[in-house]
Amino acid sequence: MKTSEASQLQLDRACLYTFFARLFTDHTTGDDLDQYMSFLQTVSGEYKAIGQNLQKSLGEWSKIESADHLLKTEYARLFIVAGGVRPYESVYLGSEPLLMREPWLQVKEFYRRNGLILEKPAPHPEDHASVELAFMAHLIQTGDTVLEQKSFFGEHIYKWLPQMFKDLQESQQACFFKEMAAYGQDFIEQENSMLVSIDEQGLSESEQRSDDRL
Repeated sequence: MKTSEASQLQLDRACLYTFFARLFTDHTTGDDLDQYMSFLQTVSGEYKAIGQNLQKSLGEWSKIESADHLLKTEYARLFIVAGGVRPYESVYLGSEPLLMREPWLQVKEFYRRNGLILEKPAPHPEDHASVELAFMAHLIQTGDTVLEQKSFFGEHIYKWLPQMFKDLQESQQACFFKEMAAYGQDFIEQENSMLVSIDEQGLSESEQRSDDRL
């Protein structure tokens, strides 16, 4: 892989992880949609198709006059009100579907080894989808080794996020997030294939820091 191609690959990956992290952090507004579309225009390499599909979907939502209300309501019904989808690794992988169980402790330890401690009070615990996705973007942006990226992806993200995306696609409460989850699942599966096939040298060629673009 040429250096320029490897660099673009890392920029694209960091961009998409950052986008999905922001998506799960809080409800999206109509103004956010335009910002997201502009942000995703930089995705131009192997992940270009996902970036373009996301832009198209976001563009359709931006045309809806009541988008602010619809998106805020959907976020609350899915992620805040009881009975929705709970975007926490502990809920999906813990011995009981409760918050702050074994997976939460494990992901906290992974962050600690990489010098990351969340400021308190933090909007979400360490095993929340938004935090894990943002941390993966952080590993890419800081040029961390492929081994470290593979470890976090395999030990945490890939163990539960595909199922969460599936649950969102099947949720009767989801409309906007049904679409976003479909692209999120495509992205995570493409990430898995890429990380399985790429070697240390191929990824390290692009160990330059990407800009904080969102």
